[in-house]
Formats: sequence, C-alpha cells, structure tokens
Amino acid sequence: MYTIVKLFLIYLFFLIKFCIGLAAEEQSSLFKAKQGALAQEQGRFDLAIRLYSEALEDQLLSNDYRGIFYTDRGVIYASLGYSKHALKDFNNAVKFFPEYAAAYNNRGVLLLSLNYIDESIKDFNRAAILVPDYVSALNNRAAALAAKGELVLAIADYTAAIKLSPHEVAPLAGRANVKITQRRPYAAMRDLNRALLSHPKFALGYRLRSQVHTHLNNYTQATNDINRAIAIAPMDPNSYLVRGLVYLQARKLNAAIKDFDKAIELRPKFSEAYLERGHANVLLENFEEAKRDLTRSLSLSRKSGKAFAYLALMYKKKGNPELGLQEINKAMRLNSTNATILWAKGEIEEAMFEFDAAASSFKQALDINPRLKSAQSGLIRIGIPFEDQNLTLTRQTFGPWRISHMHENYIAQHKDFPKLLVPLEMVSDGQPKILSWEKKDELKDIGILMFKAGQIGTRDEKIGIDYAALIDLRSQKVIDLVPQRIGSSYTKWIWQDHRVLIIAVDGINTEHSFISRTNFSPM
Repeated sequence: MYTIVKLFLIYLFFLIKFCIGLAAEEQSSLFKAKQGALAQEQGRFDLAIRLYSEALEDQLLSNDYRGIFYTDRGVIYASLGYSKHALKDFNNAVKFFPEYAAAYNNRGVLLLSLNYIDESIKDFNRAAILVPDYVSALNNRAAALAAKGELVLAIADYTAAIKLSPHEVAPLAGRANVKITQRRPYAAMRDLNRALLSHPKFALGYRLRSQVHTHLNNYTQATNDINRAIAIAPMDPNSYLVRGLVYLQARKLNAAIKDFDKAIELRPKFSEAYLERGHANVLLENFEEAKRDLTRSLSLSRKSGKAFAYLALMYKKKGNPELGLQEINKAMRLNSTNATILWAKGEIEEAMFEFDAAASSFKQALDINPRLKSAQSGLIRIGIPFEDQNLTLTRQTFGPWRISHMHENYIAQHKDFPKLLVPLEMVSDGQPKILSWEKKDELKDIGILMFKAGQIGTRDEKIGIDYAALIDLRSQKVIDLVPQRIGSSYTKWIWQDHRVLIIAVDGINTEHSFISRTNFSPM
C-alpha cells in the first residue's frame, strides 16, 4: 500500500511539474503575442511579424490561441499588401480555430479587396452566424453586396449594423454611399449628417456629403465639405479627386487640374485622376497633355469607356471627328448606357452633320442623367429646345398637394407655397403616392407629409416602405425626410412642447426643436 501511494505521489509531482511547464510555455507565447500587438500599434510591422511567428513556433500552444495569432499576423500581412501570406495565415486560422468569427471576417475583407466578392460574402456569412451581432461583419458584408450590385440587401445589412451600434460611422457612410448610387441624395444626406454629428472629424463623411451637394448643384456647400475633408486627412488622394470634380463641374478648370495633380502625386497609379485631368486638358485644348493623361488612364484601367469618349472629344476639337468616331465606337462597346459616353457620341455625330443621330444620343444621355448640362446644350445647339421636365401627374393629388416629376425625381408641391419642393425619393421603381398630410395643432406651420416610397425584397416577398417629410411651411423647407414604415415596423414620433424626437426604423434617432409659433398658413 505504501509503495502504491509513493508511486502515485511521484506521478502527481511530475504531472504538476509538466502542467506548470506547459503553462509557462503558453504564458511565454502569450507574452510574445502581446508584444507583437504593441509593436503593430507602434507601426513596427517587421518586429510584430517576428514576434507572432515566434509565438506560433510553440508546439504546445493551444489551437484556439494558434488561430488567434494566425489571424493577427494575417491582418499585418494584409495591411502591408502581402496578400498571399495573409491568405495563408487566415486559412490556417480557420483550420485551427473554426469557431473564431474574426478570422472569417478578416479573410472576407482580404478576398473583397482582391475582388473575390462571392467568396468574401461566404466568409462574412460565417462570421455573422458565429456572432449574430458582429457589427464589423455586417458592415463588411454590406460593402460586398453593394459591390455585387445587391443594393437592397446591402442597405439591410448596413441598417442592422447601425441599429447595433448607432454611433459607429462606417455603416452610416456605407449606407449613404449606396443611397448616392440609388440617386437618393436626401436619404444619403440624412445618414451623413448623423455620422458627422457623432464624429465631426470624419473625413470620409465630409467627402461623401460633398458628392451629395454636387449632385444637388450646391457647389458652395460641396466645396466647403471637401475642404473640411482635406483639412482632416490631407494625404487622402480621393478627396483631391472629388474637389477636382467639383471644380470641373463649376468650370474652374485650372483649379481642377491642380487637385488632380495632387491626387496623382499621392497615388501615382490613380486611373480616375488621370482620366479627369485628361478631360480638363481637353476642355482647355491642351491636347498633348490630354492624350498623355488619357492614354495613361487606359493603361491602368482598360475598362474605362469614358477615356475613349474624352479622346473622341479631343479629336473633335482638333477638327477630326472621323478619328473621334473610332474612339466613340470603342467606348460604346465597353459601356453603351453611360450618359457621358452618349453625350460625347452626340458631339461627334453633330460634328459630322448627323443631326438626327446627335439629337437621339443627347436625349438618351439625358434619360440617364437629366442634369447633364452639356447634353442639354447639345440639343439647343442643333435647334431642339431643351425643356426642363416638370410633368404634373394630374391623378396624383392629395388635398393641397400635387406630385410632379422633375428630372429623375418626384416632387410634392403645395398650392399655397410655390417655393416648397418636397423630394419624394423612391426606394424602387414606380410612382409615389401621398398617404396623409397632418399639421400639428400647437405648431400650425409644422406638418408631416406621408407617402409610399415603393417596395423592397425578392420576387416571393415584398416589403412596403413609407416615408415622412417633416416640413416647415413658414420657411418653405423640408426639415427632415425619414422612413416612416419598413414592413411592419414603424417610426415613433414623440412630441413634447415645441420639440419632437424621431425614433426611426432605419436606426437613426433625431430631435428637432421649434421656436414659439403662432397660428399660420392655410391647410
């Protein structure tokens, strides 16, 4: 009996010693990984990679920690542009720790950056299944869906992320960007205003809001916003590109070229900056510089139909529209539904005295982008007066309101307030329908106009969307434009004294205060 006890105690001693040694080894690996994370924060990436690599050499390291360390090292490799090394690390991470959502999320980000969109969505799906409230995975999946053209699904994911983290700016900016693509500038502005309220130094927010102001022809506000973006992030080439485009729209060509120069200085392979600098040089008739820029843009992105269109315009200005026609044919093969390309096609046809064809091209360009002033001018030049489309839908009236179609947008107009234009932005094809018009008893000049904004969903299931415009009749302005209903979920309006709190179904809560009002304006 004594011998058995003695042997057991000896076994227990060695077992404890082994476990202590194992714990020490793991602690050593953890220490190296922590030092690696610190080195990464300090920008000492080579040291960080070495420390993570040393931690991973520990043969006694648990699989969970191994998966985490592979993920962390993969993130560093990805940030340095070593895509193959990063992908190998992420693959190892999910192999050793298949329940680690961050590994799938980071691998998805890498795959998306490499344009493997479907594969990235699979990874984001897996991350979201493992952690349903994983805001980063939802935001990244939304970006992938947007890149794939699945805009409705992208907005759904962005909205879910916003509801989980209302003050995080990335989902707000992402959703705003999708709405810009959908030509819903007021809805985009709402998201960007909310993001900038939370983070006043959010450079991307100012850049995107500048694009919205440009779309609305608010060039002063657009310039102010993009100047703020540049002041916050002076090394971002995208902001100089956007400001250059604002100047280009305003025909401040030399200022535009200066910004395109800066964008290229910061990103020497910036295809779009070369493209737009080439465009500006065509307008200034700097033909050698224009051809050099447009050729460079094509060498960086062969899919740019606009570069061929700008080359066509250059040949037209040089008095050789036949060569321009060759370039337009190349552009049309790449993208026959681009408004700029169709306008340039009309310019070439006009120069070749094919006026009927030119008129058709200008009209097609305006069907796609009714705000394209160059196409409007083209029609006027060949003797076809351009009529600003403002078609009243006589069957769509509601009390004092009527619906008009202005450019690509629907507008509600009140018979007693001619300066008031309420944008009825649609989330799908079709026409809006006014549902109600209510004025607050205690605030006679404040009202809410409700309207149907379309449906989203699949062929099997459609979800109705209603919007509400909060209107100040005294100033004849729209105070806010908010989604009132998404399916069976409704926005809550909490009125108290001269204030309203709007708890909206899109995840954004806003509050508006009103000065003391007297009875005012007709119903």
